[in-house]
Amino acid sequence: MKDLRLQEIPSKIIDIKALHSGKESIVLVLSDGLARYARLPSHGETKIVTHDNKVTRVNFNEGELFK
Repeated sequence: MKDLRLQEIPSKIIDIKALHSGKESIVLVLSDGLARYARLPSHGETKIVTHDNKVTRVNFNEGELFK
């Protein structure tokens, strides 16, 4: 079974500082020869959906606040 934990990416490959300019979190997805990134919401759930060894969708669900 493959290791499914997040791995560090050497900064020589991707200019991390150009992608990330603040303290917010980002997700970096590499699939089918393409690299894409997105800022993550301050709260909620983000799902990365795969099919046939390719990322097909990234769902952002900020959820509901219950008071």
